[in-house]
Amino acid sequence: MATPTTSPTTDSPASGSPSTSRPSGVGPLHHITTLDNGLRVVTGEMPHTRSVSISVFVGVGSRHETESDSGASHFLEHLLFKGTTRRPDPEMVSGAIEGVGGILNAETDQEMTAYWCKVPQPYFADSLDLLIDLIRNPLMASEEIERERSVVIDELAMIHDHPDYKVDSLIDEMLWPNHPLGRDVGGTKETVSVLSRDVLVGHLDRYYSPTNTVVSVAGAVDHQSVVEELKRLTGDWEPGPEPEWAPFSVAPRQPQVRMDYRRTEQAHVSIALPGLSLFHPDRYALGLLSVALGEGMSSRLFLELRERKGLAYDVHSGVTHFLDCGAFQVSAGTEPRRVYDAVDTILTEVAAIREGISEEEVNRARQLTSGRLMLRMEDTRAVSSWFGSQELLAREILDVDDAMAKLDILTAEDIDRVAKKVFTSDGLSMAVVGPCRGQRRLENSLKL
Repeated sequence: MATPTTSPTTDSPASGSPSTSRPSGVGPLHHITTLDNGLRVVTGEMPHTRSVSISVFVGVGSRHETESDSGASHFLEHLLFKGTTRRPDPEMVSGAIEGVGGILNAETDQEMTAYWCKVPQPYFADSLDLLIDLIRNPLMASEEIERERSVVIDELAMIHDHPDYKVDSLIDEMLWPNHPLGRDVGGTKETVSVLSRDVLVGHLDRYYSPTNTVVSVAGAVDHQSVVEELKRLTGDWEPGPEPEWAPFSVAPRQPQVRMDYRRTEQAHVSIALPGLSLFHPDRYALGLLSVALGEGMSSRLFLELRERKGLAYDVHSGVTHFLDCGAFQVSAGTEPRRVYDAVDTILTEVAAIREGISEEEVNRARQLTSGRLMLRMEDTRAVSSWFGSQELLAREILDVDDAMAKLDILTAEDIDRVAKKVFTSDGLSMAVVGPCRGQRRLENSLKL
């Protein structure tokens, strides 16, 4: 029998929040039940919608891999679409969803793999059956493995041809050196070429267990009905051990620059710093700091680089949170001859915001963040992803009201404190991809 682990959430903001004018109950409430085998079932009931989105999150990604089996999680994600014992033809998998107008896809990152679909509400039960079939009963036929191996290698070649992807790859290697987080999620041509069926099946058996899986459903569904359906589909699915992953410890180091010379029209620049983990109490303040600095057309970086100096068409910042570490990153594309001016301007703006931010600027960042979140919560796909990923990684789910309450209590002093803590020269990294050769000049400018 299923055992509820939490009750439905309420709409009350956190006590002590300042009187901020915003609607109450702005997003769907979530419900969660843990089945006897450890499978966690999350729902966001949205009775006004005509779609249902199902997300199946498995707690495995590139940080669970060794150097020799790098890319196994991503390769396995591809293979699960190549047929099951009940649906041996790949067309039976994709056709079941696309035939009713739905969308079916998957993605792998450093800490989890997600399989998802979005379908019209009447086809929810059949679609849930298909996704569970995918992760529990894949054929893993040898001929399909060899066929898909070539596809994965082609995918790796394609994405490495994109300068904006390559610059991020270089930054990852610098942020997390000699660690799985610093490797490409898809592995390399060399590692993918030698991944055997035994290794891939072992990866599946080790990580694809109900205790390491969250099923998140959003739309016009009833929680208890979803629970009963999953009990029927997974009642004989045996629990597995907690997955192991490689921890990361930040070591002090000097600023560094890496360059990849390419004959492109633009120079792609990425500047990054060690950030904060998923569980760090200051992660919300760092998020608002990123918004004020480089998210949106009213951010400091956009106004200075694009509007005032015309140095870049696109410039933006962002944060990454992993279980035990994180990163803050600024990315831009500029004319190769102006890359030095762009870098100097970015670093000047990062240093300037460390010196102080106004309460008005904090309020703008808060309103932008809250508004974007509220808009996302109108989409069943966004809701299923929001709830499911939180439960898988943090084992705690914030509703929209909860998340906005976390933002409401932040002050300019909080933002200033975090800026001074994170924005230092220690660990500062820069990657440049494009027709640039002035590494020494960039190294001399890389300081805060």
